[in-house]
Amino acid sequence: MRIAVISDVHGNCAALENVIEDAIKNDVDKFIFVGDYIFDMPFSNEVVRLLMKLKNAHIIKGNKEGYLSNLAKSDQSGWTYDQIGGIYQTFRELSPDVYDFLDNLDDECHIQINPYVCIYAVHAPKFFKPSPKTDCSSSNFHRKMLKEPFSHEQFLSEFNDLINRDEIKNQIEKIDANIIIFGHDHLQRYGYCGNKLIINPGSCGQPLDFDPDPAYSIIEETDVGFDVIEKRVKYDIECAIDQAKGTMVYEKSKIWSELVFLSLKTGRDYFGMFFEIANQIAESKNEKGAHFSNSTWAEAREVFKDRHFV
Repeated sequence: MRIAVISDVHGNCAALENVIEDAIKNDVDKFIFVGDYIFDMPFSNEVVRLLMKLKNAHIIKGNKEGYLSNLAKSDQSGWTYDQIGGIYQTFRELSPDVYDFLDNLDDECHIQINPYVCIYAVHAPKFFKPSPKTDCSSSNFHRKMLKEPFSHEQFLSEFNDLINRDEIKNQIEKIDANIIIFGHDHLQRYGYCGNKLIINPGSCGQPLDFDPDPAYSIIEETDVGFDVIEKRVKYDIECAIDQAKGTMVYEKSKIWSELVFLSLKTGRDYFGMFFEIANQIAESKNEKGAHFSNSTWAEAREVFKDRHFV
């Protein structure tokens, strides 16, 4: 048996199409999707309709899908923040069948593969609460890679050490499953905590591990257990970006979209860097609130361009 594990599509339909095609060529029997199918790139309806057509697919919510119920309840007359203009527009464009499909997904699931093997799938596991010792964010990965570059093999070794720390291992051991799958941080990796296999397939639609090629993983059953095959595929990034620029989502969120495009081309997390700049500007103005003012958002873009020559 072969199972394709896919996460974090973020509206990038071209990437998802190529990943699914590659998975089928690799004779997978099942698909497991662990969240964040919408927003960022402007092709959310197309992404979800692809998922809806798949057979033998287990699909759960990510945090992006969790936004939908709050958006549905909110007053659209207050939707004036450029910072999340793309989210507003994507929500407005979601087809009713797509919205209903996403809204009815579970937050997690247990998948019984055989009498002896169970897979637990969740988007953002509770055993990775933010702390200096367990910071697995793409922003931290970016900072460390720029400071002192490391190989993927080193990253896997560090991850294996991390999930075997007592405070994390104790939580993992409470999960009733042989294999644990998660996404959320856009970093492809896997390791073993005791005899439990822990997998993050990375991001299909928005990789942030310094490799812009869409990531997914295959779990392959063997005579003695399971192997993990980490996959990267190619797609026409420039064509996908050109198509995105012709959409209303791009028109409503040009600053955010340009950050998305930059990350797609480089596989790097520029979002954290941008937010640090915006936070500094907001603090200098004594601005408060859940979102940045439109003037602060625009100022952050100019500072970011000057600092990073984009």
